[in-house]
Amino acid sequence: MLYTLCHPTLSDADNSFIADFRRQHDAPFLSVVPHHFTLVFGLKNLVREQYIEHIREHISGQGPISFSCRYAMLGNDDSNRDFYVFLVPDEGYSDLCRLHDRLYRGYLAPFNRVEIPYIPHIGLATMTEPRAVKRLCDELNQSGLEINGRVDAVTVCEFQGSKIATLEEIPLSPQR
Repeated sequence: MLYTLCHPTLSDADNSFIADFRRQHDAPFLSVVPHHFTLVFGLKNLVREQYIEHIREHISGQGPISFSCRYAMLGNDDSNRDFYVFLVPDEGYSDLCRLHDRLYRGYLAPFNRVEIPYIPHIGLATMTEPRAVKRLCDELNQSGLEINGRVDAVTVCEFQGSKIATLEEIPLSPQR
């Protein structure tokens, strides 16, 4: 399975906060993948080189994206019974959405699940009890949480057994 992720550049304090929170609340994914924004969700049976070339082509000219996250949102999807704490950006939201949309053009257009709205987020917790997840979201939102950072590259990854492995990191740089 191939993915395209963005591992955010954060302050040491924000990296520590997210790592500590995930250690407490994100056991299913903590050892699988570092915190990130997902741009292209897992796709099977694609030619790896063609996928990577598509990503390179479609991020061409995209500069780094600054973001600020101040909202923790309850999330879930239709693939399992898990619920999540999503850290969602206020600033940078539309830039991340536009980049996601660009990547799902052409070669990847048939795989865009348009029936599921794209919400850029950093996953902080995974649990099967939605009310427990909602309580965590409420606590974070009442705490004045603010995580600021930048996305400087996209990472093409592959799920290999029990971990996400980096295939290629592609820097974001505007056209000159």
